[in-house]
Amino acid sequence: MRTSTGRQADSGEELLRRMAARRRRDNAIVAVIAVLAVLGGGRTILGWFADEPAAKSPDTMSSAIIGHARLAESFAEDFVVTYLSASSGQQERLGEYVGAGQQISLPATGRQVSDPIVVFTSRNLSTDAFDVWSITVSVRGAKAGAGASGNREYYRVAVSVAADGRRRALAVPAAVEPPGRGIDLVLGYQNPCGAESPLAQVASGFLSAYLTASGDIARYTVPNSGISALRPAPFTSVESTTVSSDEGGCGVGGSNARVLVTINPKTAGGVAPTLAYPLTMIQNAGQWQVEYLDSMPELREPMTVVAADQGSGGAPTSTATTAPSSAVSIPPATQN
Repeated sequence: MRTSTGRQADSGEELLRRMAARRRRDNAIVAVIAVLAVLGGGRTILGWFADEPAAKSPDTMSSAIIGHARLAESFAEDFVVTYLSASSGQQERLGEYVGAGQQISLPATGRQVSDPIVVFTSRNLSTDAFDVWSITVSVRGAKAGAGASGNREYYRVAVSVAADGRRRALAVPAAVEPPGRGIDLVLGYQNPCGAESPLAQVASGFLSAYLTASGDIARYTVPNSGISALRPAPFTSVESTTVSSDEGGCGVGGSNARVLVTINPKTAGGVAPTLAYPLTMIQNAGQWQVEYLDSMPELREPMTVVAADQGSGGAPTSTATTAPSSAVSIPPATQN
């Protein structure tokens, strides 16, 4: 019986021919690489074998943008104050900020301006070499009379910031109008709460302990709230004037509420301006307690703009005695 062993082994002569052909091919590849290297392609060739460069993280890019914005803002503040206070014969002072090609006329006496504040910043152009920022700066002009201060004025200036942080103004500042009056939004506290309601009693007691350091603030807050009385206490006493809530019963029923409290505080020197405190409150083991000092008041859902004929006020708040009321139990003070 005949068996097949597949392809027969190459002869020695055929093997030598194949080795020679492979050598010629390798030599050709080496020659091409050498030519590319001479023509400036060496970096590209190395790139075929090099690892991909690590991309910059979003956090790194954000930090760089914020840093350049700060550089542009501080430069714009200095430039606006220097420019407005410069007088004729002080052109060289402006050379630190803007190019000599500007056609600048300065008054015989410079103005007195102070208190520069950046009120708006935008990045209008960005390249690998530099960014261009538009900065609006507000300054306070001096009124006639010793020590008098005038109204705020607003100036916009374009500032280029190079990748290495060098700064330059594109032109001298331009006087612009101040920001317009914003819109008033309706707040979400639609229910006025009487002084005897559970929410009003706990909220008032909490703010008294928080602002005057009198009493035990832990009686009014949830465990481990992290809220402690202000030290030193800024006020000697506080009087709650209005309490309103998004919870219809003002603490009679329900388990959580958003509350807005306005107070009239007093210092050792007399009455201080009215303050407002938005609070998040929950009912814990039958007791209403403050869970958070909110960073902003609650807004009505859906968001609503105050109508023009309503003035600047939002939803009405009141201490009317017709609001639901009930005795409230406050936990006893703890031992310090």
